[in-house]
Amino acid sequence: MAESDYRQNRMIFKLAVELAAMMNVVVANINIDPVSLERLRGECVKEVKRLNGAFSFDDAVSWQKGWEENE
Repeated sequence: MAESDYRQNRMIFKLAVELAAMMNVVVANINIDPVSLERLRGECVKEVKRLNGAFSFDDAVSWQKGWEENE
């Protein structure tokens, strides 16, 4: 059991590092005000809940572009 927990924790750590790197790249290339960021966070919470946590990069692109799910 301890080995399984160790592996899961290691993978979560690696994902967190990749996410931090991605966020820094994105932020370095955009300009967003704190109010818009907070609104976006709220919308993201709703969307991730709607999709039961299964939110992909493709979903984000479609959502940002306003594309329909079936396009």
